[in-house]
Order: sequence, then structure tokens, then C-alpha cells
Amino acid sequence: MTFSSNERPLIPSERFYYGEPDAPCPNMPLIPGVSAVIFDAERRILFMKRTRGDYWSLPGGRIDVGESAQECCLRETLEETGLETEIVRLISCNTNPCSIVHYPDGNIYQSFVLCFEVAVVGGQLNKGLESEGFRWCGPNELEEILLIPDSRINALDAWADQPTPFLR
Repeated sequence: MTFSSNERPLIPSERFYYGEPDAPCPNMPLIPGVSAVIFDAERRILFMKRTRGDYWSLPGGRIDVGESAQECCLRETLEETGLETEIVRLISCNTNPCSIVHYPDGNIYQSFVLCFEVAVVGGQLNKGLESEGFRWCGPNELEEILLIPDSRINALDAWADQPTPFLR
């Protein structure tokens, strides 16, 4: 593993860990983020292929200062998919310290994700700077793609259709 001048481990592409003993320790502050579940008429969920690596995920990203979680969810979904959406419900709040992401620049974060179900109200599905492709999947197709662990958990939570949000 290569280290930068400030001793942050550099890696060739992003890497996600969930409960793995070899996961690196976070070196960045906890920053909340969001993800969006979009269902089609068959209750399949839209996943996007990320441009930064081999992983697929739900649309989403980190909340900016001065922005609510709901605003961030709508903004990130539009930026990454081209779809205009509205919030339907909060699916889950995920703060499990065993969920870690390690970026190529050496930044390592503990995951903190609020997952919302959103409904499409406009726009057209298009690739963005962070997305290079899309795929609609049902629960039995999740093993066919390399999915970020949090996105897998959030999708399963969405399909469970629990009336109150999951807290992890």
C-alpha cells in the first residue's frame, strides 16, 4: 500500500467494507449522506454503476452545509440520474460503525446514510459525472452486481416496506 506525505493510505479505487476485520480505521469526521430508492412499476429498484470504481449503488451523496437531508437526496438524485423526484418516505438511518468506505485519496469514512424512497416527477434517465450506467433490479438479482453494502441493506429495507424507518 502506498502512503501520501500525510500518511494516508492511497489505493487504486474506492473500496467498501462491512463488518470485515481488515477494514481500515476512519481518518475523517463523520459526514452524513443520503441515498435514494426509486421503484419502477414492477417494484424493481434503480441502481447506478459508479464511475469511480467497480461498484454499483443507489443514487446519493454527502449533505452540503446549509442543505437538509431531503434537499440533498433530491439534488443528488437529479445530478446522478437526470430524474426529478419527490420524497415519499424515510426508509432507514444507517450509522453502523462496521460500514467503512476507503477512497483512493486516502480518506476513510464511517458510513452515515439516511435512505429515502423517492418518486419520479420529471426528467429523463441520463448518465452523470458519477454514474456510467443504470440497472433495474429485483431482490433476486442483487447477487449479479457488485453492490455497495449500504445500498444492498437499504434496498432490502425498502422491499420490506416497514411502516417505520429501520435504524442501524
